[in-house]
This record gives sequence, structure tokens and C-alpha cells, in this order.
Amino acid sequence: MLDELVRTNAPTAAPDTPVADVATAMRTHDADVVVVLDEDRPRSVVTPATLGRAVVAGEDLGSQAVGELLPADPVTIRRVATRADLVAVFAREGVREAIVVDDSDQYVGVVTFENVLAAYSAEFDALLDLLK
Repeated sequence: MLDELVRTNAPTAAPDTPVADVATAMRTHDADVVVVLDEDRPRSVVTPATLGRAVVAGEDLGSQAVGELLPADPVTIRRVATRADLVAVFAREGVREAIVVDDSDQYVGVVTFENVLAAYSAEFDALLDLLK
């Protein structure tokens, strides 16, 4: 299960939230991801890269709703999945974050590539300690 990796405290936003408000939430919470939810159904995640691509594309982020920047299908993974499943999703989808959902497709949290690296790193360090 992904429980040890899932971040349940990531800021969230509705699809009609102005992009400027999402950027403010990222700064206020020092967050690298904001999860966009429509009710409790995941729509997507917004990252600094999402905002950067919109700026480069000349989008008017001051008045635009965040839902207009997002792809149609969010990258999700079930809470009961394994780390290996998660790594496979990251590779297949070409993303660094996934929304974790329960069996009813309700939002549970978000997990990032960096969360996975930290977990594997801690396990590797523990193995190295055994060699001492």
C-alpha cells in the first residue's frame, strides 16, 4: 500500500479557482503541488511546471480558471497499489506526481516522485547500516 508515501495535506483547489489564487496557495504553503478537485473527484495536479508552461504559452493567468490549464484525464493510482505499481505509472504516463484514490475513486492524497525516492533512500541507508 502507498499509505507511507501519500501526502494528505497538499493544498487543494476547485476547477474554477483563479490560477493566481493557486499560485498564491503554493507560495503560502510552500507546496510543490496543488490538487484540483471537482467535489471529491480528482481533476489533476498543478505544479510550478504547469504554471511555467502556461506563462510561456502566453496565457492570462490573472483571470483564467485553473481547470482550463489541466488535461482531461488525471493520473491516478489506487491507495492499495505498490511502490512498483507507482513507479510504473510514473514511467508510463511521463509524470512525477499521481493522485491517490480509494476504491470509490475518491481523493485520498497525492504522491510524488520525490516521495518515492525518499522512501527508497531511507531503505537503502538502513541496508548500508547493516554492513557497518
